Amino acid sequence: MHIPDGYLSPQTAIPFVVAMVPIWGIAVKKVQSEVKKKEVPVLAIGAAFSFTIMMFNLPIPGGSSAHAVGAVLLAILLGPWAA
Repeated sequence: MHIPDGYLSPQTAIPFVVAMVPIWGIAVKKVQSEVKKKEVPVLAIGAAFSFTIMMFNLPIPGGSSAHAVGAVLLAILLGPWAA
């Protein structure tokens, strides 16, 4: 679900960012230790593919739109921490 710009106040957004920093650090360490050098191009191409398919919005009833999420494919191919 998307929320409009400015919807989250700094009092809400900052604690969530602070909470995510250690999780991002864990993810980086796990990817560095678990993803082999041969899989790095797959990760890069997968990230580009994921970004590309997310640019195409599909209209859904109610006047909103949805888009595909490529992170699921990356999680299947390279594990959840890489996604």
